[in-house]
Amino acid sequence: MKSQKNLLYCSLFLIGCLFMISGLSAEDTALVYVIDIRTEIGGGVSTYIKKGVQKAEQANADAIIFDVDTPGGKVDSAVKIIRSIQETQIPTIAFVNRQAISAGAMISAACDQIVMTSGATIGDSAPIDSQGSEEVGEKIIAYIRGTIRSTAERQDRNPDIAEAMVDKRLFLVRLENGDIIKLRPEEYYSEQEAGTQMQVLCGTGELLNLTTRQALEYGFVDTQAENLSELLAQYRIVEIDQDYRPDNKDSVIAALTQNNALDKQKELGANRVTFIKSLANAKVEKFVVTLADRTVFFLTSPYISALLLSLGGLGLLVEIRTPGFGIPGFLGLLFIGLFFGGHMLNEVPNAGILGLLFIVGLALIILEVFVIPGFGVAGILGLILMLVSVFYIFFQNTDDVNTALLWLSVSIILTSVLAIVATIFLPKSAPFQRFALSTVMSTDQGYHSAGAQDFQSFIGKTGVALTPLRPAGTARIDNKRLDVVTVGDFIAQNTRVKVLEVEGSKISVEALEE
Repeated sequence: MKSQKNLLYCSLFLIGCLFMISGLSAEDTALVYVIDIRTEIGGGVSTYIKKGVQKAEQANADAIIFDVDTPGGKVDSAVKIIRSIQETQIPTIAFVNRQAISAGAMISAACDQIVMTSGATIGDSAPIDSQGSEEVGEKIIAYIRGTIRSTAERQDRNPDIAEAMVDKRLFLVRLENGDIIKLRPEEYYSEQEAGTQMQVLCGTGELLNLTTRQALEYGFVDTQAENLSELLAQYRIVEIDQDYRPDNKDSVIAALTQNNALDKQKELGANRVTFIKSLANAKVEKFVVTLADRTVFFLTSPYISALLLSLGGLGLLVEIRTPGFGIPGFLGLLFIGLFFGGHMLNEVPNAGILGLLFIVGLALIILEVFVIPGFGVAGILGLILMLVSVFYIFFQNTDDVNTALLWLSVSIILTSVLAIVATIFLPKSAPFQRFALSTVMSTDQGYHSAGAQDFQSFIGKTGVALTPLRPAGTARIDNKRLDVVTVGDFIAQNTRVKVLEVEGSKISVEALEE
């Protein structure tokens, strides 16, 4: 009986242990989200990364790894990505899997950890103009320099190294004690004259671009890994009982390598650094760039945006010049819809309202052309609304007035060129001939453009406009109802008119002053 009880107790103990082990293993399984940054940085990429970070937060991921291989891109988009990274409470790791140049270096510096593969590079973050040919002015350089410096400081990285990636006027030197600092030319030459021993890591006229070995040696990155599995095997999720980051919390969750975690324990005390779980066997979820994301990237690129706008404008111009509503008008509205719709999906602020303003402006111009004579307030207001809405879209895409004006000008010029080409060549094209009436009604077949009546006798005579003349209409002159046109502005109904000249059946009149 006693042996049976002992057997029962042992069985219960073993079952309890199994439950504890399974619970621990389930708890120890980490979840990691991988977000690719393997293209040029633009507005679409910043929106995609923001969605990826939100998805990781909803899934309670333990870490986010950004797989970086980018030549850079737009600074304003990089700043949006940096904000998304800094606002999340999930530990972030930049995996520089070939290159992190320009905006890519700024994004990597914003992450909690940086890991590089062998043969990778990081740096060269100087801003260039929209054509990619010349560096921009001091004001923008100062903005980028301040942004990357504050980003590096936030992650306890050497801010002088980050600055040397932006400003080629600096010397980056290593002192005898191993400290790496920046020096302006006058400071460097002064220290040199004073006999200070220092090694130049990057001289003036150069932008700092670090290899993997250099980045590790200078302490700008945390470790090296050749693939994702090797990276995950090195990292642990730990809880640090100290506000070592400016997030106003008593403790933070961080992703650290085994060595870094041990160093942190020595620095703060073993009781303040608690190991939570390893990433070695983590479940990896990849936030994939969908076809919809790629479509948004494509539609919102400056080149395609300008082309869509130009083709849309061309279609609407052709439609206005031809009666009815046909293929040109449909295509014009389609291209304009793709322009504004792409930017709405890219979360450009007020893109929908701007699209509505563009439609209102277009309606005012159509009203001016077909209803209101001349070209006055409605036409000017419509043109202003259309230009302002398009300019604001380009400005939101670049955050730079000059670049926005450049792309707006490109769109206007391209539309004008396409309109001229269409005017010259479209009437002669085979598709146009299918829709156009090509039958010629010649006089030898009995067709006449006007009757045989001679209207010369009406020159100098007066009468009354029976209909509004805009500019064509009907007037009663010498007790006869005649089709007339004005030689000046709009003439209202019942206004007295006088015949000025006659060309065949065309009778030109002007309003008589009362």
